[in-house]
Amino acid sequence: MMEPRRLHKINALTRRMLRWVMLSYALDTFLLAAFAYIGLVPGSVVLLYGVIALVMNGCFYWMIQSGYNRRFKDPSMTFAQVLVSVIGQIGFVILAPEVGYLFLINLFTVYASGVASLPSVRYFISWLIGALGLAVAFYLVGARLGLPVDSAYGRVLVYLSFALTLGRCVFMADFLDRVRKRMSTKNRTLLLAMRRVRELATRDELTNTENRRSLTEILAVEQKRFQRGGTPFCIAMLDLDGFKSVNDRFGHLVGDEVLKAFVQIVRNEMRLSDHFARYGGDEFVLVLTGTTVKDGMVPLERICDQTAGFNWHQFGVGIELTTSIGVTDFRPGETVAAAFQRSDIALYAAKSAGRNRVMASNEVDGDSAIDVVAA
Repeated sequence: MMEPRRLHKINALTRRMLRWVMLSYALDTFLLAAFAYIGLVPGSVVLLYGVIALVMNGCFYWMIQSGYNRRFKDPSMTFAQVLVSVIGQIGFVILAPEVGYLFLINLFTVYASGVASLPSVRYFISWLIGALGLAVAFYLVGARLGLPVDSAYGRVLVYLSFALTLGRCVFMADFLDRVRKRMSTKNRTLLLAMRRVRELATRDELTNTENRRSLTEILAVEQKRFQRGGTPFCIAMLDLDGFKSVNDRFGHLVGDEVLKAFVQIVRNEMRLSDHFARYGGDEFVLVLTGTTVKDGMVPLERICDQTAGFNWHQFGVGIELTTSIGVTDFRPGETVAAAFQRSDIALYAAKSAGRNRVMASNEVDGDSAIDVVAA
């Protein structure tokens, strides 16, 4: 079942198209009446054309108003409308070949109306039916297919019919262009909304870093890269030493500003290919891609130095903060959880050793107990 809101939009657009089609048929009927006036076609052809146009479009309009079109896969019924119109125009080429050119040029308008809505296969089928129908029509009418330019009155009507057909094609092109632009604008708006939803789902709202959910996806990707080609990566856990006292003394608003400043310090030292995520509270994770622990120690040491030397006093008198970092590399045959645990052990080893330092997991005896020092 199609979404009601989308169905409503399709119905509104189809109604507009049907009103335009009815106007188009009214113009054709007027031209046929003018040709009947000079005796080129019988009045019965004019009456029949008008009645068929009214009944055909009335049926389509009724199906929309009654909701009957909801039974179809394409509630706009574009294929059916194009097909009926093509058959109708070709039928009148046979009935009134003396002005058959009028119905032939109308086919361009009919096909133009379906170009934006019909799938390629159905559009091809409608063209094939039209081509076969024209072959039959040309065979039946033969040399009777005429272009009434023998009189000045006839030439004026021929001119009017071509001018009106060109006008209808231009109008249709403009209408479809406006529809496409509206759809493009809506698609861009939807894309931006989806991107915003993804950001809310994968980024930390306060610090604009990746969140834990996003971190899990990042680590899974890096693990696959490592398993495929041996591309190294490191997991570094960062903890802001003394942050709890900032919240206790100055409140959470100041604490939030401190976290934002710390995030900026880290971003200034990390590469574009690295990933930085807030793990929780004042704990962060930095994923160093394509890097060994030995090479990763350099930017991590700089982060320590920059944090210790930062002017934290701007947020409150007496604020002095440093950072402790534990880092490990990902190893063959292990899980991300195992590497994460080693990084966590290294972090608390750094805190136990006096804070304000980087500790690599290979410097820590993983089997020994490590005293956890509260931040």
